Amino acid sequence: MDLETTGLAHSPLFLIGAMVWDGGDFVIRQYLARHYGEEAAVTALFLDLACEKRLFVSFNGKSFDLPYVRTRAAACGIPCALDAAHLDLLHECRRAWKGHLPNCKLQTLEQHICGRPPRVGDIPGAEIPEAYHAYVRTGHSGQMAQIIRHNLMDLVTLAELLVKLPAE
Repeated sequence: MDLETTGLAHSPLFLIGAMVWDGGDFVIRQYLARHYGEEAAVTALFLDLACEKRLFVSFNGKSFDLPYVRTRAAACGIPCALDAAHLDLLHECRRAWKGHLPNCKLQTLEQHICGRPPRVGDIPGAEIPEAYHAYVRTGHSGQMAQIIRHNLMDLVTLAELLVKLPAE
């Protein structure tokens, strides 16, 4: 799972990406709020999916993503009963590659561990909140395509990292 938000803690989330194992294949599901009023629907749809799963895999999700979903669910009045096991790849990647890489940021891992070149045309994470606010104000969706692709690439990287972790 991976979130895109409008800021920290008490600001809305607007995109939740999930890669799920669905009977023999991975399926990407991205829940996008087209405006602020759809945050509750996005959150509820994700929680419906998440409650069916036994394991979450994230990158910094124990500290950020899942607490954020819980906070926003509460703000929207949506029950949140997530009790699946959680594998946070940030911690696993730090254990495996700290000291071997300049840092353990997701895009550093993507390049050094997954062997992919730097993303071309990717929107920097710091620009995502303002790009979403601009989309809501104007309806111009150009940067939204970049955000959705950014979220997709983060999910793909999580899957690649999961299989590249050294066996212990």
